[in-house]
Amino acid sequence: MLFPYLETRRISLRPATGKDAMKIYDILFRLGRVQLPMFEAFNESFGRGSSASFVIMRKDDGDVVGNATLSELSPAGHVRADVHVQAGEEEGVSADANALTANFAFSMWRTRKVYFHSTDPDPCSLGFGLEHSAMVQVEAVLTDYVYFYGRRWDVHILAMYRDQWNTLGVDLLKQIV
Repeated sequence: MLFPYLETRRISLRPATGKDAMKIYDILFRLGRVQLPMFEAFNESFGRGSSASFVIMRKDDGDVVGNATLSELSPAGHVRADVHVQAGEEEGVSADANALTANFAFSMWRTRKVYFHSTDPDPCSLGFGLEHSAMVQVEAVLTDYVYFYGRRWDVHILAMYRDQWNTLGVDLLKQIV
């Protein structure tokens, strides 16, 4: 049975509130990868359309360094996870946040598949390393789908299935929590 862990040795996930909107907006704006509305509209709609929304906090100093959201569960049992970590953080922070977010989806709902969208085609881009990247599969490519940093980028849809998570994901969690 899966447990909805919300912390590793490096980070913790805390439910996001309206008070976090400005910090999250700033992180997303600086990353430049997400089309953002004006802050007022972002603040007003903050958290809508998500089943779960978290801030990612470093445990050593308590700083908010990113956010993670999970979409509503589809009738087919699919959830989209979006994890954004501010630039300059060590790679392990993003990997831990991706793992905790996926695990939360699998442990809380009848989730069959968790999707991540990435401009990097390598399943290792989620930070799990070679040993655990086998649980991540490339399902589709949306060609020239987003525009940032002055160019169009392909978006690779990466998927994790519950069956693989129940073995490889649980093993990964044992190493990081």
